Amino acid sequence: MILIVSYLNLFRKRILLLAACCFLLLDATAQNFGSIQSLVDRRFPVLKGKVVFEVLATKNKSDTAIYFTRGSKLFIKANTLSAASFALNEYLKKYCNTSLSHTGDHIQIPAILPQTNKAVAVLSAYPIRYALNYCTYNYTMSFWGWKEWEKELDWMALNGVNLMLAPIGNELIWQKTLKDFGFNDGEIKQYIPGPAFNAWWLMGNMEGWGGPVSDAMIAHWSNLQKKILPRMHELGIQPVMQGFWGMVPTTLKNHFPGAIIIDQGKWVGGFQRPSILAPQDPLFTKMSAVYYKYMGQLYGADIKYFGGDLFHEGGKTGGLDVTETGTLIQANMQKNFPGSTWVLQGWQDNPKVAMLKGLDPSHTLVLDLLEDRGDNWEKRNGYSHFPWVWCTVTNFGGKPIMEGKLLRTITEPKRASRTAAGSTLKGVGIIPEGIENNAIIYDWILASAWQKQNVPVQENLDNYIKARYGKNDKDINEGWQYLLQSVYIDYSAANAGGYESVLCARPDTNVIKSVSTWGPTELPYDPELLMQAAISFSKAATRFKNVTTYRYDLVDIWRQVIALKAQEDYEGFMLAYKRKDKEAFLKYKNLFIGLVNLQDKWTGTNPAFRVGKWINSAKEMLPDENDKRLSEWNARMQITYWGSNDPGTELHEYAYKEWSGIIKDLYLPRWLKFFEYAEARMNGKFANYPDFFSMEKSWTEQRNTYSSTPENDCISLLPEVIKQVMTASKGDDGKTIDFFKRAN
Repeated sequence: MILIVSYLNLFRKRILLLAACCFLLLDATAQNFGSIQSLVDRRFPVLKGKVVFEVLATKNKSDTAIYFTRGSKLFIKANTLSAASFALNEYLKKYCNTSLSHTGDHIQIPAILPQTNKAVAVLSAYPIRYALNYCTYNYTMSFWGWKEWEKELDWMALNGVNLMLAPIGNELIWQKTLKDFGFNDGEIKQYIPGPAFNAWWLMGNMEGWGGPVSDAMIAHWSNLQKKILPRMHELGIQPVMQGFWGMVPTTLKNHFPGAIIIDQGKWVGGFQRPSILAPQDPLFTKMSAVYYKYMGQLYGADIKYFGGDLFHEGGKTGGLDVTETGTLIQANMQKNFPGSTWVLQGWQDNPKVAMLKGLDPSHTLVLDLLEDRGDNWEKRNGYSHFPWVWCTVTNFGGKPIMEGKLLRTITEPKRASRTAAGSTLKGVGIIPEGIENNAIIYDWILASAWQKQNVPVQENLDNYIKARYGKNDKDINEGWQYLLQSVYIDYSAANAGGYESVLCARPDTNVIKSVSTWGPTELPYDPELLMQAAISFSKAATRFKNVTTYRYDLVDIWRQVIALKAQEDYEGFMLAYKRKDKEAFLKYKNLFIGLVNLQDKWTGTNPAFRVGKWINSAKEMLPDENDKRLSEWNARMQITYWGSNDPGTELHEYAYKEWSGIIKDLYLPRWLKFFEYAEARMNGKFANYPDFFSMEKSWTEQRNTYSSTPENDCISLLPEVIKQVMTASKGDDGKTIDFFKRAN
């Protein structure tokens, strides 16, 4: 009897303990929803007290939520933070015609919440929804502070992102690590790049360019990261930090001449790459232990994902056993952060097949970066059946170009998941080089991660238009139909981004095929379709003149139209130059100059298209005058000749910006110098070829101010834009050439 009572007491205690644990688990989960409630209060104050989050008990392992209205409140039941925030966003988009984006917010939540009339379920189709490219951290985020990051993380959460690259603050880890290995301050600063070039350092492409940075700058990044990481945790987003994969300063060999250090040579543009310390060398284990020690001390011991790629974009193996190298790097990672996952970029021939052979698939994840332009996963048999993520790059260099293979981004992942090669697909991701563009791409692909079947395009478009502009509209819908057939068409060319603006090109006596070295050389769509999109979209101007997102898109569409019209006039004066036809040259030259000036004026109507926004954010990052000067120089350099200090650098114009301010102060003067030279040559006079690189370098070193505040009003200026763009040009035969009737 005593034995039975004892067992009953023990059983009762276990039940109570289990109940307590369950209560704590539920309480902790419910308490965690407080972070999503805080998001609601930050972004949608009108919803304060109107949204109730509850734990959803489900056997489903996928992120799942159910939302419904009851009386004056919205109820969201979810099994994860990510599902809860995504459900909130879906309700706002579909029932309140409200959306947030990098190109403008549209918020019109009514005081009385629209009723769902039923419980709506959302279920993730993939366990991973990934975001960000190393390049995004520079082409968009170089000078962001907490204000911008707080908004960004809220956007990520609302769109269901649960894994995000987060390498900010790596500089302080390196500063501390290298000091422990005998480096002085000057040597460390030669290794760390300036604020607009961290990405290519972390990818092993360069060291030191754009520096030397200050201690205050290094501390700024670390302090910013210490705000970003806790907020990511609160929102259910796992960070991908930067692992130790052997990248070291080239000067490490001076301190340890006996170590196995592989020189990586030069990267495009003439940049010296960091070296690779072979993991077979005992120094690797020592240095990685110190590196990870500071990683844990600064940013936490619970990091689960680490990035870092060997041999990126042409790096050298130096005779290393690549399979063994991968095994040893991952072993060191596991030793210092047990259970962590190594996140590798599927780019060119990386990760190498030989290296994958040495890795544990259960602790590895491959990001297939360029899947909107190819089927690398298929060619590589699902990366040897390692877990992988289907990603879209969309934008190269952060250039302001409307482009993206929209339909492909939402259909291909589901096709991949149904194949043998794609059977290890774990999710989808957005990997833009610059993210303040093409909002529809990011919206649709992240939403598709919560759709078991592909949603019909028109249904997707109707929902998008209502959320972005507040209501459906015949003219806007028609405009978008043309956009889907032009800038967002699934064209076949696998080039680096959308068709570039010749207005921003460095002039040349040879016909310019692409503005940047790797830019596309052919226009993949009929420009008449883009013109029709602009006209249709413009018909709604009076009805949507007070809608921020409409105004942004109006400027963006006509900006691209102006650029393509300028391409025609460019071809006109180049043909005239070759034929020495002075009259035709003058005509097309004047038309071209008129469009350059128009573009500067037109883009100046929106703060997103003003160079002052970029430059002023650089100057405002830190208070010290030297830091301001360095940041501004970095900002100006990145968007012009990029680097290095070689007139023939392949990287010039890779990140050009068709923005008001730089158009009139750099692009126009360059073209005027070219016209002066060309006319002198046509008149048989001697002329020195313009030193365009000196003009670019000079602009980067100036300190003149640019306003971020819009000038003129896009709605008022629109008739002038339409009139000037629609002005017909006369061909050599005297007949009128209708604008955009000729497709490339």
